[in-house]
Amino acid sequence: MEATAHNLTVQKTARWWSANPPESKPVKGTLYVLHGYGQLPRFFIRKFQQQVLDGWRVIAPEGAHRFYLEGTEGRVGASWMTKEARLDDIADQLAFLNALRKHTDAESNGGKNVLLGFSQGVSTALRWAALGKDGIQSWDGLIAHSGVIPRDLKTLEGDLSGGPSLDVLIGTEDPYVHDHSARFKTVEAAWTDAGGSPTQIRFHTFKGAHDVDAVSVAQVLNRIS
Repeated sequence: MEATAHNLTVQKTARWWSANPPESKPVKGTLYVLHGYGQLPRFFIRKFQQQVLDGWRVIAPEGAHRFYLEGTEGRVGASWMTKEARLDDIADQLAFLNALRKHTDAESNGGKNVLLGFSQGVSTALRWAALGKDGIQSWDGLIAHSGVIPRDLKTLEGDLSGGPSLDVLIGTEDPYVHDHSARFKTVEAAWTDAGGSPTQIRFHTFKGAHDVDAVSVAQVLNRIS
């Protein structure tokens, strides 16, 4: 028997979380944070409490794929995509994130726009930066935290040229990184292959494992702001 695959575009409800700085604090800008595999943004956003207190409005969108982390019940996590129907998922991601950016820009009090991806969220963040409706020039900073740049950006006709610098953060004890020097070279190759300048990429290590390092993020944001 032969079966034929079909696609149908439908409207879908997407979720996102936000946290605003204290009213007494001058707003530095908006920080978009894209979670890693198996995380939920309502918890992930708490890792950026210091950034909120420092004056950043933090926006945390959720990947469209939700699943039980263990078995068929209990804790739930979210994912941005799998290898199945990946091009459709990328298109859906971009549609959601573009709409989110339009909505949040309308409510913005000004300041810088910075995009941070963590773990799996790095690939989604860099695709959005390179392929998004607002363009790479609409970002004032890019942060790749504990993840890799997708090697398909050039194939997808994504362009990172003319944009801001990229700050790459990796923990010294990250279990997914066995050779930091090799990882940095891989990230740099993917960055330049998609049009990024080799002089606009900075590598940072922090003492820790595969988790958000608030101190390193704060240091990068202080330079950007």
